[in-house]
This record gives sequence, structure tokens and C-alpha cells, in this order.
Amino acid sequence: MPRILLLPLDERPCNFLYPALMVEKCTDVQLLLPPKELMGSKKRPAPFLLLAQWLEKNFSCCDYAVISIDMLVYGGIVPSRLHHQTTRECLDRLHLLADLRARYPQVKLFAFSLIMRAPCYNSADEEPDYYAEHGSSLFRVGVLRDKIQRNLATAEEKSELSGLEQSIPSSVLSDFCSRRSTNHAVNLQTIFLAEQGVLDFLTIPLDDCALLGWAAAERQQLAAAVRSHALGSRIYSYSGADEAGCILLARAVNHSRGITPSVHICYSSAGAPMVIPRFEDRPLGENLKWLVAAAGGRTCFSLQEADYILVVNAPTEGQSAMGDAKSPALHSAFGERCLPDLAANLRALAAKKPVILADLAVTNGADREWMDLLQQQNLLKTLYAYAGWNTAANAAGCCIAQGMLCGKDSTQSALFTYHRILEDWLYMSLVRQDVAAYAQRKGLSFDGSWQEQLLAKYVTRQMCRLAKGLSLPAQVEISQISFPWHRPFEIELSIQLSAPSKAGM
Repeated sequence: MPRILLLPLDERPCNFLYPALMVEKCTDVQLLLPPKELMGSKKRPAPFLLLAQWLEKNFSCCDYAVISIDMLVYGGIVPSRLHHQTTRECLDRLHLLADLRARYPQVKLFAFSLIMRAPCYNSADEEPDYYAEHGSSLFRVGVLRDKIQRNLATAEEKSELSGLEQSIPSSVLSDFCSRRSTNHAVNLQTIFLAEQGVLDFLTIPLDDCALLGWAAAERQQLAAAVRSHALGSRIYSYSGADEAGCILLARAVNHSRGITPSVHICYSSAGAPMVIPRFEDRPLGENLKWLVAAAGGRTCFSLQEADYILVVNAPTEGQSAMGDAKSPALHSAFGERCLPDLAANLRALAAKKPVILADLAVTNGADREWMDLLQQQNLLKTLYAYAGWNTAANAAGCCIAQGMLCGKDSTQSALFTYHRILEDWLYMSLVRQDVAAYAQRKGLSFDGSWQEQLLAKYVTRQMCRLAKGLSLPAQVEISQISFPWHRPFEIELSIQLSAPSKAGM
């Protein structure tokens, strides 16, 4: 049985808990994770020296290692946007990987390193404090600089850039650009480590990106470096972030099994593959290929040769026009997709092959109309894997990894599939807005105190009520809910399956 070491991107459930749940029932995989207390907490970085000691202690006994460069170098995804380390200090931390590889060459070493995001809005929740005031301006500066670099900017846009750069305090722009330069140097160094054979495989996902901007410009430079060293078969770059650990875990497991799973993709509309989702930089159809390939699989045209069917409930409009789970009225143009036909095809396909459902029509949660239809037609129980959270890449990567990791065994996959249905549909699309309003009405805060515990109990009651009506083969019991980052955006959910559900029979 291969032992796979995973150093996650951060301590949130999507990065720390999901991989463990995906392989919990797998008899041919042993996953090794760091103690959660070493993972840091949101803006508080993980302690590098303690992580290094843990890696030193456990690396030799593993067959594969999946390493988040952002966790190793900066202490997590949010600290990667906040740190004040010099470029030299960051590059020195990468020496640990070269040292471990030299001492334990038998370990297959996979890594992922993000291109740092630059959100288009003003908020310091996950960014430096100055992003609360200057976030949208910093984003716009990145877009305009990129357009100028590509010779796409108009005279008006050049003038706009000059005005924006003068309006942003020089200390703010300097801090932001300096950190991006350091992180970019780290990404270039990971390419060098792949060239030197330290890394067997590397992904460089673009976190919450766009067609133009800071990340797009840096990606061009990184792509040039990959091409110059002919490393395109061992270094992939795609839109994504929080799914990256699960994707490379799937790659390690597929490699250990000696297989290359084939995936046939079925879309909800004719134009779906060409839609560029919000927070991403390329057509959906292309990003899905990269996710499948990064997980160690391949897409296929033939239904007969497919190991899995990836059914994609896709957005019909992309970028800023794409809907969000909290705003049903802003959902994409429903007239451009025929959901009854998609449901009928899902039923037929599930009778022949394991069906993975990527629910991507809206961001930050499930598509209510689509999930209601599956519930009405008793199709939830036919799903082998499901995800509909955060960005299209996050959700798609999650369910692709789950499908491959569980290896066509529906009993292995069932618990996590139900976990995703409860969290992505019932919580993110239904209960999340309700609990935020409830907290405001009652004057309660997400502050880690007894007030937050009361809110968790409220969410538990609401979700238990909704879960009782689900058409699933087994009754789902919610054992615990908490708010890991002390906000309603995400929860940590624990469930158990009990007696067969009458609703699903």
C-alpha cells in the first residue's frame, strides 16, 4: 500500500479535510497529513521550522509526497499575500525540497505553487489591510499594465493608469508589487527545481484570475520559462487553487495503480465549453482538460472507452455576467440550456458508467434549479461524485479527484458525495444567506465565542430539516458544524450515514 504525504495549502476543510475524506475508505492508499496545529490559521502563517521538522521526520517512509509550495514557503495561501519575507529568505526555504530529494530519491515528489490573486474588489478579509481601500484600484492597475505590455491599451487607458498610480499611496503600490515580485521569483525557482529533477511534477494554478492582469502577465513569463526548458509535459498551469492538493493526490494514486483513467465530458449546453467562468482565464472546456490531465487522467471522445462520465452543469455566460449562488435572479441565461434533457442523459449514463457531476452554473454554491430537478427525479442517488462550491475550477477539480481516487467503488465514494450535496447545495446555496441574516437580526457574531456556537446550532437545525427530504439511499446525520475562519462563507461539516432513507428508496 503506497504511503502518500500531503502538505496542504492551508487548514481549511477544502484543503485539509477533503483529501482525507476522499481516501478514507480506500484500501490501497495511506494518507499522511501534518498535525492540524501546524497548519496556521487564516492570516497567521504556519511555523516553517516545525513544518520542516515534520517533513524531515516523515519523508523517508513515504512513496509519494504532494507539497504546497505556498504552505512551505509562506505558511499558507493567505500568508502568501501578506508576508514580508525577502526573496532570498523564500528561496532558501525551497532548499529543503532539494535536500529531501537528494537523501530520498525513491520518493515521487509532486508540488503546486499558486500565482497570487489580485481581487477586483475592496476587502481586506484575506488581503493586506490596504486592500480594503485600494483593492479595486490595484486590480485595475494590473489590467492596464498588462494591456500596455500586450499593446492593447488605448490612449485613454494609458491616461487612466497614470491617474490610478498617482492615487494609490506609493507605499501601498510598492508593498504590493514587491510581494508579487518575490512570489514570482519563487514560481520561477520551482520551474528550475523541476528542470533539475527535484520535482517530478509541478502545477502552477492561477488563483482567482482573469483574462488580463497581474496573474495573466506573470503566467506568460512562467509559460515562456517552461517552454524554454521543454518542460510542458511535467509542468501544467491552469485556473484554480483550492482543488490543487486533491488533484495531485489523485495523480499520485493513479500513478501507484498504474492507470490513466479516461473521462468523457457531457455538457449542459452547446456553448458551454467556450464559456470563460468568473475568476478564470480560459474557456471552461480547456480548463477541464488541464484538471483531468493534472490528476493523471485523460479525456476521451468515446463513451464506450470512458472510465468515468463527467457531467457538467455549466454557466451560459462567463466572467462578470456569471451568476452567484446567493443571487438567483442573476443566474445565467437559463433559456440557453435544456436541464430536462441533461437530467435524462444523466440517468441513462449513470446506468452504464460512474457519473461525476460538476455543478458549475453559478459561483460559490450549487445551482438550485438544477439540484431541485435532480431531487424531484430521484437522481441524487445515482451520482458517483459531486461538487458545486466556490469557483468552477475548485468544484470541477474536487469531484474529478474524488471520482478517480475512489476507483469506481460507489460505497467508497458515497459518504463524500453526500457530504458535498449537503454543504454545496443545502448550506452554500440555501442556509448560508439565512444564517447571515439571522446573525444580524439577533446581534450575534462569528467570533469564535458562544455566539458562534449558537449560530452553528442554528445552521445544524436548518440543514437537518432540509436533509431529511433528500432522495438519498441512506439517511444522512449531521454530527458537527463549525466555522473554521469565523465567518459564514465556509463551514466544517461532519456527517454520518445511518439506516436507508425512505426518501431514497
